[in-house]
Amino acid sequence: MGSARRSGAFRALALAAALTFTLSACGPSESDGPAQNEDGLTTVRVGLAEPTFNTALINLVIDEDIDANHGLDMQPTRSGAGSTNQIAALRAGEYDFAGVGTATAADAVAEGAGLVIVAGTGGLINNIVLNADVAKGLDVAPDDPVEERIKALRGLTIATSPPGSSSNLTLRHLVQQHGLDPDKDLNIVPVTDTSSIVAGIRQGKFDGSFFGVGVADANIADGSGTLWISLPRGDIEEFNELIGVCIVSTREFVDNNPEIVEAFHAALAEAQEFVASDPEAAGKALHENSFANLDADVFATAWEQAQTGYPEGVLFTRENWETYLELFGDASDKDLESIVYEDFVAEPARGES
Repeated sequence: MGSARRSGAFRALALAAALTFTLSACGPSESDGPAQNEDGLTTVRVGLAEPTFNTALINLVIDEDIDANHGLDMQPTRSGAGSTNQIAALRAGEYDFAGVGTATAADAVAEGAGLVIVAGTGGLINNIVLNADVAKGLDVAPDDPVEERIKALRGLTIATSPPGSSSNLTLRHLVQQHGLDPDKDLNIVPVTDTSSIVAGIRQGKFDGSFFGVGVADANIADGSGTLWISLPRGDIEEFNELIGVCIVSTREFVDNNPEIVEAFHAALAEAQEFVASDPEAAGKALHENSFANLDADVFATAWEQAQTGYPEGVLFTRENWETYLELFGDASDKDLESIVYEDFVAEPARGES
């Protein structure tokens, strides 16, 4: 699949021609909207964090030139910026699409931002990894019932992302549901630079972490960490319908470019189908490209967990949104109930047609 972007395949050219006609006939002028590249593909700018397993699908689209199959040329800008900064750049016109956490997107929309989800790209693909010595010192084993494993976190220092993020909200909800006070029974440490997590666990600065799969899997691979809880593995059933990561665009872009949004969603859906039908080949493609710098054992450990964490059809259904509200609505200081689902989620991502 890697040669599709430059192949000039009939399907890609036909889709590109259709998109070009739509843009000239119905959308903004070429100077205002997405342009065509030399192969006739519509160029769209995508803001992404550095590759993680939470964003594997969009990286797979780009790595394998799946975008060209749908008449698009996705141009990524990857940075260490978090969801808040990605949204700011999107709204400033630097990107056409951005990969963000659902929590940050929902809070921004509740505050009046004109954002629209165009694809649900990941469930909560997070895990809890404990320092191996800490895990051995507990009275609970990694294969004991999940309720016991969660209660065993009492008194531990757990690193996760900053307050208000999907990971932070999820960790707090998880321990609260099992009788622990996240502010008193655990020491939850917000960390923005995930590169410090592996060393922090090895050196005992953190007893463990709760981040996207792949962040602390190096600790598992080298024996300094123990996989304690894995959400994509299905350890916590109540999170099965939760979408934690999504791709958003602006309301203006979605309204002006419906065919591009549909093509963008279709490309991601093709990547999800690739993962579901041939996870070994999809993993190989990711490891050779976006995750080329990741140790093979670390990648294998992470991919084994992550590959089942991508929502079928990259949808963000009404049920997904209602699940989010049920789990996190009360925890947010924003009026999430004011968000109208049909305004928040683009039609291709609803799965209702």
